[in-house]
Amino acid sequence: MSGRTMKHALVASLVLNFFLLGATASAWYWRSAPPASQRTEQGLAAAAQQLEPATRQAFRQALADARAEVRADSRAAREARERLAGLLEAPDLDRQAIDGTLDATRAADLKVRARTERAVIDFAERLDPQSRAKLVEGLASRGQMLPRDRKK
Repeated sequence: MSGRTMKHALVASLVLNFFLLGATASAWYWRSAPPASQRTEQGLAAAAQQLEPATRQAFRQALADARAEVRADSRAAREARERLAGLLEAPDLDRQAIDGTLDATRAADLKVRARTERAVIDFAERLDPQSRAKLVEGLASRGQMLPRDRKK
């Protein structure tokens, strides 16, 4: 085997080994990651992690129903924020238009927040005292609706 062929074989071997090392590391990472059923939830749904599975699912459904009811308001707030970005990028700022857009955004956001909070309270109202205490603890631990440093 000539020196040139040997160099090509060495480079090919290095590339193959690098590929195998990457594949092994990826496989290890994905196998060690928790399954989807064990991943931590985010947002308000995470506040129900300590509840029984059926109750947790009912809470998720209540939040989903509330989000569905305010979908138009969420869309309106998102569109208002996009308009606001356009207004702020304009060469000349139109303060009146900006203030109006901010008011529209705030109003839509408040509708969404009010409906979501009402759904949480409606759900909490149906819980027994122990489950409600777990929900309160979850809400406080996430800093959502309740302060994190809440005194008991």
